[in-house]
Amino acid sequence: MACWTRGVGAITASLLVGLALLQAQARAQDRPAVAAIAHAGAHLPEHAARGEVTGISDGDTLYLQVEGAQVRVRLARIDAPEKKQAFGRRSEQSLRELVWKRVVTAKWHQLDRYGRPIAEIFVDEFDVNAEQVRRGMAWVYRAYSRDPELVRLEEEARAERRGLWAEPNPVAPWVWRKQHLATGDVLPR
Repeated sequence: MACWTRGVGAITASLLVGLALLQAQARAQDRPAVAAIAHAGAHLPEHAARGEVTGISDGDTLYLQVEGAQVRVRLARIDAPEKKQAFGRRSEQSLRELVWKRVVTAKWHQLDRYGRPIAEIFVDEFDVNAEQVRRGMAWVYRAYSRDPELVRLEEEARAERRGLWAEPNPVAPWVWRKQHLATGDVLPR
């Protein structure tokens, strides 16, 4: 069911298995080693993989099964509310509705400090990342994206008070995380 496609650079199943191992190290709290390895490969040629979504962590993170390896993938260009934040669970549910147990294409050229590909996710030609913004389930992560189409979708969702924009004063996830890191309420991304 899962297969690799080639982007600008070729990618092998061994690299994906390596990413899965890297992510296991991150979970084991070997963060300095993981950060060094992820930084070394942070700006890769564009890669693409097709696989089945086997898990959803939150509104902007999923697990992708490709060629026997399960990799945690961070959605690019967006930032969804944290689980303990208003609309956090609803954002997670929205992503689940879009991709759970579906074969998707992930396209990426960068890894984060935890070794996760930072990917654009597509179901056929449908842009899942943009749909999360359109539904009001995520912000455009403006520190990393100035995509005018995403900004337009966010402004439209805000004007129509969709999703998290129905709240009187929604707090951006990056602000919420900063406020709650000191209390131990939230783990760093």
